[in-house]
Amino acid sequence: MTRERSWLGFEVLPSKANFVFADHPAHCGGELAAALREQRVLVRHFDKPRIADYVRITVGASTDTDRLLAALTRSLEHAPPS
Repeated sequence: MTRERSWLGFEVLPSKANFVFADHPAHCGGELAAALREQRVLVRHFDKPRIADYVRITVGASTDTDRLLAALTRSLEHAPPS
């Protein structure tokens, strides 16, 4: 999962938990979370200093990861850069 998000241009922070923090240099975390929510994919976004650009993505089953990556790809293709 981490490798695929890096391919999409995301910076993914190292994690040993069941979630990762990821941000995209051209898109705001809040906007990405909203775009994913419209596609019925839920990620967490915290509008707090230092992490406002990130989305928190919980690692799920491989089918969940495939659905997330497809939704991210669609979101990035249709969203203007921030």
